[in-house]
Amino acid sequence: MTIEEKNYRKLVEKAELAFLEKRYLEAFLIQSCLIEGVIKSFAYLFLKPIFESHPDLKQKSNSFELARLIDELFMAGKINNKLYENLNKYRKKRNQVIHQILKFKDEKVFEKELKEAYRLGRDMKGFIVEEMVEGKKGKTTSELSAKFEQDSKIYIAEQDKALKPFFRKINRDLNKIFKKKLENNK
Repeated sequence: MTIEEKNYRKLVEKAELAFLEKRYLEAFLIQSCLIEGVIKSFAYLFLKPIFESHPDLKQKSNSFELARLIDELFMAGKINNKLYENLNKYRKKRNQVIHQILKFKDEKVFEKELKEAYRLGRDMKGFIVEEMVEGKKGKTTSELSAKFEQDSKIYIAEQDKALKPFFRKINRDLNKIFKKKLENNK
């Protein structure tokens, strides 16, 4: 087990303990930092060749925000559609809580929002570390799933393009046949 995996597990345990002890803000903050850090590590692991393809891009990539990294991972076929949606759902909820942190009038509402954001993040907690470990061995399940999804979309789009002329020709031929029948019936 690497030092990163050990630290990850320790932080997850700290967040879980804080959550169980109803220290929701602490649990949320630990988890939020942890998830963002892990996603950045995941992105740099799998997108490194792209980021290093140009010096400007390499420098800019160090300051990419979470939303951009998630988009880049999806567009590069490194995460599948479901994971992309779940990450965005978590990120939006996390941002909603963070940007409203000073505006909550009722502590119970604030705790409810913290718990909800934490639970969304809890659903994510294992996937990236497991994916990173798998990725070091070869393609990850998310990567394979994402590739399949992208290939399917391309296939359907190409199939549609290829079949349109075929159906147009059939339609013209059928129209000719019906016209002849109509003329013969007169």
